[in-house]
Amino acid sequence: MKETVQALTKRSKALYGSFSENAKETIQALKETLRALSAYSRERAKEISTLFYVVNGILLIIIVWAGYYWLRMLTVGAGITGSSDAVPWGLFIVSFVFFVGASAGATIIGLMIYGFNRNDYKPLGTRAIVVGILCLMAAVLNLSMDVGAPLRTMLIPWFLRNMSSMLIYTTTTYFLFGSLLAVELYFALKIALGSKDERDKKIAKWLAIFAVPFALIILVATEGVLFAVVKARELWHTTLLPPHFAVSALVTGTSLMILLPILTAKVVKREIVGLGTLDHLGKLLAYFIAITIFMDFFDLFVLKYSEEPEGLEILHLLTGRFSVLFVLNAGGLIAALIILMSKKGRTVRGLTIAATVALVAVMAYRYILIVVAQMAPLYPWQPEIYYYPTLPEVTIEVAIIALVVLLYTMLTTFLPMEETIRKRSSTSVT
Repeated sequence: MKETVQALTKRSKALYGSFSENAKETIQALKETLRALSAYSRERAKEISTLFYVVNGILLIIIVWAGYYWLRMLTVGAGITGSSDAVPWGLFIVSFVFFVGASAGATIIGLMIYGFNRNDYKPLGTRAIVVGILCLMAAVLNLSMDVGAPLRTMLIPWFLRNMSSMLIYTTTTYFLFGSLLAVELYFALKIALGSKDERDKKIAKWLAIFAVPFALIILVATEGVLFAVVKARELWHTTLLPPHFAVSALVTGTSLMILLPILTAKVVKREIVGLGTLDHLGKLLAYFIAITIFMDFFDLFVLKYSEEPEGLEILHLLTGRFSVLFVLNAGGLIAALIILMSKKGRTVRGLTIAATVALVAVMAYRYILIVVAQMAPLYPWQPEIYYYPTLPEVTIEVAIIALVVLLYTMLTTFLPMEETIRKRSSTSVT
């Protein structure tokens, strides 16, 4: 017995020593990476133009201006928004769903790089991770605005638990996905700074590949389930909604990743990826849009053919009060697909138009799905229901978008985005 205890003690000490050694190596590697990033950022700061500070200053003014309305929401309550008992979910939830989809859809770039060995996508790799993190941040901010108490939003998955609610599962996945993207960004930055460690490259590869099924299945599809389990809403209660959320996310993320290099080339006068890469992204976008149109068609077909009163009321709303949104959604997707199906449409100009139209179409779909679905009266005696976003809602939403743009420009300016950056001895991580 004494010998067994001694053996276990010796083994425990060996394991503790090994763990301590690995922990020290990890902390040391983290310190070296942070020092290299700091050195790189200082060098980049010397090259910044005045225009950079002017634009970011304007964005900050918008954010501060919206801060006034946010403080009013905290003190006065949600009464300053257009939401009500009949329509509790408004612009903030529409944007929340949109940004979650954008965050998930951006992971397609990592899959192209590591899953399909598309090295021409590499200059977009780190940028896609940054977009994913910032869009997820924007989604959480929108959710916080809707809840009204930011601390309450953070406490939902950890302390305010109702295990029968889908919100527990979905909010937990946001934290997990954000952590996954943060770790992926860390290793991507190490590689961009010149790391020669093959382990770093393997970890970056598998994180990028794993992020795609996590984003589309665990994050976005189950967000669709959050709506699909609501039996009282005809437009939500369908098994097609979870995969529809996933495909719409791919449309959103791919459109953003088409527009980013095009806009970057126009603003900083530097081509990130070639036309061949953009052409391939255009083909991917066309494929995702085609699937989305297929699902949209059968959503509408079932609403009409089933002749359920609420479904017919939603169709009446879509062809009446919300006909503009319906045209933006259905017409936008069809127009974008037509442009992308042509080789001439996959030029820089054509891709810009198609990607922009696709983003508008998805945003219109999100508004229809969230807001219009709540407009159908649940009882025959209910009067017509109305919802209009108020100035505080719109201002706060514009500020959230401004914050995303501000942080994106800061991060892509002061952090290394590509492996082909100028490497100096002071910024190399081994």
